[in-house]
Amino acid sequence: MLKFLGVTARHKATVNGRAISVEPGETLLQAALRQDIDFPYVCRVGGCGTCKCKLIDGRVREMTETGYLLTEDEIADGYILACQSTPRTDVAIEVDLKSALAGNVVRGHVVGKTPLTHDISRIDVQLDEALDYRAGQFAELSLSSLPGVLRTYSFATPPSADNKVSFFIRRVPGGQFSTRAVDGDIVGEAVQLRGPGGAFWLRPGTGPVIMVAGGSGLAPILAMLKDAKARGETRPVTLLFGAREERDLYALDELAALERDWPTFTFVPVLSAVAEGDAWAGERGMVTDYIGKYCDAAGAAYLCGPPGMVDAASSRLLTLGLVDEAIFADRFLERVTLKDTGFTGGVVDAERNPAHWSDYLKYFMFHGIALVAIACFLLGGAAIPIGLAVIVAFYVLGDAMSGDDTSVPRFDRPGVLTIQLWLALPLLATIMFCAVWSASSNDPLGFGDFIGRVTGYDIEAARRSTTLFDHVAGIGLAGLMIGIIGTITAHELTHRTWDPISMFVGRVLLAFSIDTAFAIEHVYGHHRYVSTAHDPATAPRGRNVYAHIVISTIRGNMSAWQIECERLRRKHLSIYSWHNAYLRGQFMSVVLLAIAAAMGGWTAAIYFLLCALVGKALLEIVNYMEHYGMVRLPDQPVQPRHSWNTNKRISSWSMFNLTRHSHHHAQGEVPYQDLRPFPDAPMMVGGYLSTILLTLVPPLWHHLMTPKVMAWDRDHASPEERILAQEANRRSGMPAFRRYDPLHRAVPGK
Repeated sequence: MLKFLGVTARHKATVNGRAISVEPGETLLQAALRQDIDFPYVCRVGGCGTCKCKLIDGRVREMTETGYLLTEDEIADGYILACQSTPRTDVAIEVDLKSALAGNVVRGHVVGKTPLTHDISRIDVQLDEALDYRAGQFAELSLSSLPGVLRTYSFATPPSADNKVSFFIRRVPGGQFSTRAVDGDIVGEAVQLRGPGGAFWLRPGTGPVIMVAGGSGLAPILAMLKDAKARGETRPVTLLFGAREERDLYALDELAALERDWPTFTFVPVLSAVAEGDAWAGERGMVTDYIGKYCDAAGAAYLCGPPGMVDAASSRLLTLGLVDEAIFADRFLERVTLKDTGFTGGVVDAERNPAHWSDYLKYFMFHGIALVAIACFLLGGAAIPIGLAVIVAFYVLGDAMSGDDTSVPRFDRPGVLTIQLWLALPLLATIMFCAVWSASSNDPLGFGDFIGRVTGYDIEAARRSTTLFDHVAGIGLAGLMIGIIGTITAHELTHRTWDPISMFVGRVLLAFSIDTAFAIEHVYGHHRYVSTAHDPATAPRGRNVYAHIVISTIRGNMSAWQIECERLRRKHLSIYSWHNAYLRGQFMSVVLLAIAAAMGGWTAAIYFLLCALVGKALLEIVNYMEHYGMVRLPDQPVQPRHSWNTNKRISSWSMFNLTRHSHHHAQGEVPYQDLRPFPDAPMMVGGYLSTILLTLVPPLWHHLMTPKVMAWDRDHASPEERILAQEANRRSGMPAFRRYDPLHRAVPGK
């Protein structure tokens, strides 16, 4: 019981032989940092793998699946992620502290600033003393004008005798440090460095090397190249550099000099957003698309840039035969202060009042709706379409009349809220049993006879009076319940990757909509790529909801399969085996379908299948409306502005705050009860069910949403995102979007 309530024991850990204490619920990384161990880390949320360490003794609870981040050899050798591991026993770990930020602090001052592109500047710093680092590593910087604001940047130059170092700093929208560094007058300002850190440097070897960089990720790559050239490196090296437009290319003179003096070095710039008819004569498209063309017989690869690019490049290199151990990567994960959100760097800092009993009770509204649905199927006949209409009206009118819920209480009994979630499984199972029974010609398990004897109501006669129209309404009602009771609850539960019970309940709930792939793709795909072209669930401007249901379903399943196959490959497990979570999930759905067939034959099985498809369609409709038309640079953190939000009271209470989607995507690890309303985030047209109904009429949807998307461009998008918005408008095929220029320039011919 104590374990269920989240109370765990205090444990001891040794880090490279040094003993530390680990408080209940504390991760190994948190404990190490609290006790002044310079443990390597970047993101602290299991997204980068920097804090990997080897478990020598003891057992830990892993809060997320490490197979998506660690190599197969690391997994076999017992490596874990310190930021995602809490001890089950006393433990001993070993970690390469050389890759952590060194404890030595060096001071200096800015001696030069050179604009390289419209959003990247080179910052030159003269250090007061020597700093021993390797080309490719990074340091933590602070400026005297921003006390307490610390950011990590890679060295753009190799070590030199004059103790001068350089960094390439890219302006991040909302980034306090980067905006000051790129736009401010900082020459002469005092700087403090702590470092070096990271394990990204050029390893010795003789075989060909391929390097892939994007944006300011060129900094450590360029430093490594200059250092290698100075040491007389002769092996073949190919550098693929991905940028959007020609204005985003920089350091071309330095790269040209390397090509001139290093006969086996090749530089290949690739532009992804070149307009048709542009004079650019080089490669076009995504930089990762050219790895196969230029990889040749590369024996090692070095990747640096946004996570999406690094992941895509790694996947492509693996398919070309390069092993994990020969791929070295540095993902740029930027920490920014999120405007008007109440939290910085992913840590909620809002004060909350203790929750009242009514705050717990409001989330039971969801269970009441489930009981209404059960009653409708038992009453049969006209009660089914009437019940569907009443539930829809309850949501639509309730949201319209009851206003917004912006409360943020502090829940001290989260176990109660978890039980509320788990209750969804017996409720949905009961709903679907009653629904399938209503479409069957026999009486499985003597259910009808039992209910008739207990209640005195002849449900057998009611079932016989149920018309085809009533059954169609029943499919709609059951599908709606699969979406509300099943998928929404499963969405919350499958984010709790550290809790096996929640994960199991969530996956079974998803099996009712034949969509257990969601548990893989949503957590490890959608949350990484949301609002980008890489995300199957994000609907581009101009797409209608019916096309999105089909496209997102197909692409989402393909993505889940690829993610799961990569995990299994890294763990040396067979793809076609019980270890495959994708296949296990499909088996769950087959079992449910077989149960329906056993209850009432093929008629009942087809009825169940139609209900499941309606439930799945509802999920894709919700995906459609949660991110429609939004754009994001893949190398920038997800912020509240990248999701459509709503705080409508009925939707929030009966959908476990799924409505607070802006906070959910900015902090995917936060449980539903702690999500904040973010009233300044982009807002949906209405509550969830009313917005779902609007999407079903595409002309009405586009009439209402096109102005809202344009307002998003104006009020929420960063300057870089407005460029993406312009391209999205051009591709939309919609005259209203094509006439609108988010950059506020005249559109030729319009």
